[in-house]
Amino acid sequence: MNYRVEIKDQIRYIIVPRLQELGLKHCFTTADMDVGITTNKSVEAVKANIQRVFDFLNVKPKVLYSGRQAHTNNIAVIEDLNQGMEYEFGRCFPDTDGLITNKEDIATITRFADCTPIILFDKEKRVVANIHSGWKGTLQRIGANGVKLMKERFNSDPRDIVAVIGPTIGKCDFEVDDDVADKFKEEFGYMEGVIKRKNEVKSLIDLQTINKNILLENGLLIENIEVIDLSTVANDFLHSYRRDRDRYGLMGSIAVL
Repeated sequence: MNYRVEIKDQIRYIIVPRLQELGLKHCFTTADMDVGITTNKSVEAVKANIQRVFDFLNVKPKVLYSGRQAHTNNIAVIEDLNQGMEYEFGRCFPDTDGLITNKEDIATITRFADCTPIILFDKEKRVVANIHSGWKGTLQRIGANGVKLMKERFNSDPRDIVAVIGPTIGKCDFEVDDDVADKFKEEFGYMEGVIKRKNEVKSLIDLQTINKNILLENGLLIENIEVIDLSTVANDFLHSYRRDRDRYGLMGSIAVL
């Protein structure tokens, strides 16, 4: 198994041993906590949950960076502690769905329920990208943009990048109408098996495989891509908007060099 569930103070976290062995402090939170201010509604509760994550990772970053996620392919490159704007939990960038840095004194977080979290880690240059790839971001190939920026800004070699595609709405659960299916067919129709007809009006989309293929097309090696085979909809210990609707919470993908 390419992931492990660890427990601290009765809270479950998902970690990837391969990233851990390479020295990247990281985790995906679970339904045991809610790190979304739009869902939790309590700033203090979210701050407390983020501190629990830092305690679990045994880190004390100077600042936490995030983006105000808007289902774009926009990615911010963080090179100092004064970029972005101040907000309740650190600093953030508007209309941003990915964060890249080579700085060791900051943490990055993206938030997700059914969307696809992606971590890209250049094990040689020590650069990390933390990406939120919703279905709209997947259509815009945000993962490819992450690789492109790592190459342009940090001279990363895609062959040195280890990728983790985290828990997301599964290929048996992401059921869409024809308007969405047609968009995926137009963009990814050449990919085998990622769009399947369920019935006369619904199709099923495999977001994890699409994102994996996008990374392969951009130079990553297949042996360096880890896909966590967990559907947010099918596993109660994960948050899911599609399953829980008004009661849903948000999980976090957190990375610290």
